[in-house]
Amino acid sequence: MLAVVGVALGVNVMIVVIAFMQGFQEKFRSDIIDAQGHARVLPLNPSSRTKDLKSTLSAHPEVVGCSPYIQGQLLLQNREYTSIPHSIGVDPVTSSEVLPFNAFLEKGHSVIDAFDSEDVTPVPTMDSLEDKVVFISLEVANRLGVRPAAILRKIDHNKTQRTGRKVGTVRVQRLDPFVSSAEWNIEFLGPSQVLIQEKLSSFKQVYDLTGRLIDLGFGKPVFELIEGDHSFAKGDTFHFQCFRASTLEVYSPSMIEKAKSDEMSPPHEVKVGGIIEVPWQGFHSEVLFGSLRFMEDIKNQPNVRDGYYLKFSDNTAGDDKKLGNLCEELEEKGGDDWAIIPWFVENAWFFELLKFEEYLMVLIMIPIGLVAAFAIAIALMTSVLRKIKEIGLLIAIGGNQFSVGLIFCLQGFIIGSLGAILGCGFAILFIKYRDTLMSFIVEKIAGKEGQAGVAQFYDFYSLEVFYPWESTESMMTFLSFAAFAILVSTIAGLLPAWRAARLNPADALRSE
Repeated sequence: MLAVVGVALGVNVMIVVIAFMQGFQEKFRSDIIDAQGHARVLPLNPSSRTKDLKSTLSAHPEVVGCSPYIQGQLLLQNREYTSIPHSIGVDPVTSSEVLPFNAFLEKGHSVIDAFDSEDVTPVPTMDSLEDKVVFISLEVANRLGVRPAAILRKIDHNKTQRTGRKVGTVRVQRLDPFVSSAEWNIEFLGPSQVLIQEKLSSFKQVYDLTGRLIDLGFGKPVFELIEGDHSFAKGDTFHFQCFRASTLEVYSPSMIEKAKSDEMSPPHEVKVGGIIEVPWQGFHSEVLFGSLRFMEDIKNQPNVRDGYYLKFSDNTAGDDKKLGNLCEELEEKGGDDWAIIPWFVENAWFFELLKFEEYLMVLIMIPIGLVAAFAIAIALMTSVLRKIKEIGLLIAIGGNQFSVGLIFCLQGFIIGSLGAILGCGFAILFIKYRDTLMSFIVEKIAGKEGQAGVAQFYDFYSLEVFYPWESTESMMTFLSFAAFAILVSTIAGLLPAWRAARLNPADALRSE
């Protein structure tokens, strides 16, 4: 039993380590595709940047999304604080067809912790991206001390509600990036009328409700009514406090050229529309996203494209070889001025490094199996020494020496087989409860405060580790290490088997 458990633990460790390495590779693959698309179209010379390839690329049936972009370095300033993020201008309409920008905004959304108030700021979307609105990463926001617009709903703890009544509420459906700091008061005059007041601007108006939305117009929040078990009653009141978005001053390299010609150009002023968090850690930590027109204006380069993000159908995207061939085919249509680079080619160095780490981990794991093999060999050798008389008796009554030796090889095979099955079971349990186990380990090592820092580089909670029946690669990992354990255990029984087969029956029977 000890030998079986030893083999099982070795198999479990080897499978879990490699399965997690494969999980990291899958996560990085997904993050890279989310940040760069399945392929990028890049110009090979400056003159080709004025050629529009969108219609040519989009015409191919396997291309499901094509979005142009402009990139460069801009200087952002807020009071005495400055930042020079990598700035990208994208098309608000087509960009979401290729990259999940709305998911980036949701991950970057930060909640205000306020006393006696609840942060009800809606998560911004790409619909908010205008020529005077930009999205910035959390690193840029912290460096400059800025944030997007926010709105809080004040909580009245003294307000009593009828028992058993599901209370209706008012939520903020959309928050305009150009909203001003204000205090909004919504009071129901009846089931179909509301009085909306704003203290700072003396805004006051009665609205007849014809739907669930209350749209106050440009620069004001859009409220949505969420009814409970009963209609809103006269006197139901909701208080909101709104905070305007920060304004940034943006400087571009083209302004330097104008300054050399004694031509002064004021900086562009933009609103912070939201915090964006790109999952791919190889992406720039300080990044700004604006509209195409914004980047064209600020760089003074109209009708210029620095590249295109491409997204292909699932049939093509799931096969790297097919994807590479299609990129070569599209590159021929684009001419000699553009290169179409698949995601796995552009990031080949990174995945080669991950593969090297995986092979290195396999090399480190092999001695674990060999340790188990030595333990099995020692156990079987001890068994031979304890059963010398029995072995001699078997041979004396006509047992074939080869058959007697095979008994001990069979013992090693059985130990290896049971250990492999048990080890695979342990590995499946580890994969199933990995979040609970990793939370316990990280909390004990780094503490509750350190979990966020660990997750920044090793995000176990979003790690997708496949069961053997879900992935061919995972199945091969399980089968490979199980076969390795069985083979090593069987070989470990050869030395005891060889010793047992060579015993002289007369000497064996006289052994004490």
